Amino acid sequence: MRPLKARNTSARNSRLEFYRPELDAMRFFAFLLVFLHHTLSRPATNQVAEQITLRNTFATSAKFSVSLFFLLSGYLISTLLAMEKELTGKVHLWDFYKRRMARIWPLYYTFMVLVLLIGTAVHRILPSAGAVVASTFFSGNWFLIIAGANLVGGLGILWSVNVEEQFYLVWPLIAKQCERRSLIWVSTGVILAAYVILIVLGALGIVSDVALRFNPFVEMQFFAAGALLAIWLPRDGLKVPASIRILLGSTGILLWMAGTHFFGSTAPAPPPRWWMPAALYSCVLAGCLAIFLSFFGMPGRFIPKRILWLGKISYGLYVYHELVLTLMPRWPTAWEHRAIFAGARLCLELSIVILVAGLSYAWLEMPFLRWKERITFVRNRSV
Repeated sequence: MRPLKARNTSARNSRLEFYRPELDAMRFFAFLLVFLHHTLSRPATNQVAEQITLRNTFATSAKFSVSLFFLLSGYLISTLLAMEKELTGKVHLWDFYKRRMARIWPLYYTFMVLVLLIGTAVHRILPSAGAVVASTFFSGNWFLIIAGANLVGGLGILWSVNVEEQFYLVWPLIAKQCERRSLIWVSTGVILAAYVILIVLGALGIVSDVALRFNPFVEMQFFAAGALLAIWLPRDGLKVPASIRILLGSTGILLWMAGTHFFGSTAPAPPPRWWMPAALYSCVLAGCLAIFLSFFGMPGRFIPKRILWLGKISYGLYVYHELVLTLMPRWPTAWEHRAIFAGARLCLELSIVILVAGLSYAWLEMPFLRWKERITFVRNRSV
């Protein structure tokens, strides 16, 4: 019998591959919605009330694209761990954690240092000491819930990375111990637990966006849903007509907007009912599933290479974009009233974000990703 180290080396040498290009396209789509959430939320004083209502509903609901990121992570991580188990007979926990460190930590901590340096000159983005400590240990989402958004400064955007890291800490342990049937039960239990928590929070009147959206026990439903998709869906994707994909994607966005309008922050004035947070997140989850299925299995030949590259750098796009938007100087008030200038500003901001994220990927992230490939059992995509 070969030593364990020799077997692991052999497994790496005969690595499986799992790369679905449409998932990179989905990553960029999800980032673009987050970007539109932050840019379209700016007031548009030249629009009539009905237009403002529609735009605000879309802009507010676009924040749930972060939940789409979570669902995608749940699907991808669960698939890769299952394939590693098929190849080697086990989940290698320490190798998994090292791969996540190589992917997340360099950009994450560099961004924290960048915010602190810029914050010495631009005080509105300077976080409190408590926010820095919490973010350092990937618990900034809990700091947001407890202390509020006013103290986190430019580190607020990292809340979702903190939730991701909390998922990465726990899920490999579950995947290591559970076979397929057990994983279905665990994932289903996580989703049900999230709705029990939402009902309890609703009954207690704790329905603020901060209390719900930054709560990992609520957001874990999306990771669990992604895990179920990894179990149930064929790995070579779904072959459906383009018209069905467009219908699914549109339905997903409309579900987010409907949930936001009827049960969320743009809901009518009467006090929220105990069931409204659960109803809101039912719409969000259904929307995420519809959007995921609209992309899943999309032929790679129909996806431009530039979109794939933008999906590859989506982590940097997400982390840097809010800082870029914050540091952009205000345009003359007269310009803000004209759609052509508002559109030009949006394109300029997006271009700057892409430039910064592209440079970060090439100069900061890529060396760590190359090292990450050496400890990978199932290759996801080339650096």
